Amino acid sequence: MSTVKHIVTARDVMTKEPVCAEPSTTIRQLARLFEENEISGAPVVDGQGRVIGIVSKTDLIRRCAEGTRERAPGYLFEVICDQGGEDEELIPEPLVCVEDFMTEDPAMVNAETPATEIAKLMFERRIHRVIVVDEERFPVGIITTLDVLGVFPGGEH
Repeated sequence: MSTVKHIVTARDVMTKEPVCAEPSTTIRQLARLFEENEISGAPVVDGQGRVIGIVSKTDLIRRCAEGTRERAPGYLFEVICDQGGEDEELIPEPLVCVEDFMTEDPAMVNAETPATEIAKLMFERRIHRVIVVDEERFPVGIITTLDVLGVFPGGEH
């Protein structure tokens, strides 16, 4: 009796239709995008929808911690945390956009890439997410370290 072993691929573990950011997305908009979608990172796409980078909460926090030339680091944290209630004056947002701190040349794979290769790529590059793209670099999914860990057996001995 022959058994065919299924190779787990990116298609099997990815989150389809990932939420994306644009280079012109401001830090406040990015923080809101992460919060509303309960995500910690997103592909960055150009005007045609092709992947040009990736951005994460870690990138956002690091950028806020740096501050700007005109403002101390704490100011950017106030900007992204400000809720802007009716009686509150909205804190003016400095022109800090995703393109200023995104990671260019993100790790990308196609939908047929084996999960074992994705795990190796994440380990070697010390990254927590990989973008699944089609042949024209349009994002079709995203894979996080937790997605990859879910592929491995649950430790039964």
